[in-house]
Amino acid sequence: RHHPPSRRKIHHEHPQEARRGVKAFDTDTGQRWLFCMTHPDDEISICAWIHRLVQAGVEVHMSWTHSHPVREQEARLSAELLGIPQDRLSFFSATDGSVCDELQTWRPHFQELMDRVAPTRVACGAFEQGHLDHDSTNWLVNQTFSGPVFEIPFYHTYAVRLQAMNRFADPAGQEVIHLTKEEQKLKLAVAKRYRSQNIWQVLWWYEVWQMTRLRPAELRKREIMRLQTHRDFLTPNLPPALAKKVEASDSWGRWRAAINRLNVSR
Repeated sequence: RHHPPSRRKIHHEHPQEARRGVKAFDTDTGQRWLFCMTHPDDEISICAWIHRLVQAGVEVHMSWTHSHPVREQEARLSAELLGIPQDRLSFFSATDGSVCDELQTWRPHFQELMDRVAPTRVACGAFEQGHLDHDSTNWLVNQTFSGPVFEIPFYHTYAVRLQAMNRFADPAGQEVIHLTKEEQKLKLAVAKRYRSQNIWQVLWWYEVWQMTRLRPAELRKREIMRLQTHRDFLTPNLPPALAKKVEASDSWGRWRAAINRLNVSR
């Protein structure tokens, strides 16, 4: 049995965000949340919070920037497990690995999504140079929604061989919730809905690897978000050492070229 959300532990890394009146983990039933995921299975990183919102009676919508029939069906099963009605799900068909080259195409689709759902809060993957498609979804959200955007750490960065998962490169401003045993089981159950990806095995091995380095990942034990404040999309949102590696990478060059093409076309 799940405890009411108000009884679960919420840890604010930076209380000044709460003093501004904008908290990431807020079950106010007057809010309407839209979770803009990039690939079906990205929601695993924040699924316990999504379930808490649904349990609290908050209206929740979800979208995926890239999908195909198999992964869409898996996402629908995931959403059903979380308690989200099927008519609150939106699927786009942006090209996997090439969303940054299609920003102009998908921007009006995201604008239509925002107009139709009329969210008061949007959550998406962090602009953190972990994956060009994740950064692209973040850009599309920020171009079409003027309210508070909350970032979720998926993984970073594409400039290093072994990426860090479930934590920001810089934790400033983050909020963390610690999950109950039931919620940890829920997270695993959602991961297992994605049979085509074997994502739950990947997450398990990542946790084992981190334990051998004495750096527990706690992928199943916590979820993290922060209010997005970095919106300079031509500057990596990373500490200096990592930013330097990213700026020297081919992926960053591709990203800059895509954004500069948009700026020129205005």
